[in-house]
Amino acid sequence: MNYKAYVPFFSRLAVLCNICFLIDLAIMYIPGWQLPNFLGNFFGVMGLEMAPFVNIVLGVLMIAVIIKKIEVDLRNWQTFFNMGMLLIQLITLFA
Repeated sequence: MNYKAYVPFFSRLAVLCNICFLIDLAIMYIPGWQLPNFLGNFFGVMGLEMAPFVNIVLGVLMIAVIIKKIEVDLRNWQTFFNMGMLLIQLITLFA
């Protein structure tokens, strides 16, 4: 498996999905903030459905990279942001 290609791709995808998750949380908890249906549906799918899945896949890939000691070019803020958002998503979605 080509970890040097998959991990950066999933990290960037996870950042986009996590931003959609934050926007979706704002839509749910800020009263009176309405969006058109297509935008609400887009943020709902990308944020609530896709973000936890992509973060779990990224977490598994990161564990494999750490175990196999493969050098992957990732920015530190992406890793911390994505893993932090995974914890927030697990808390908000399953608590």
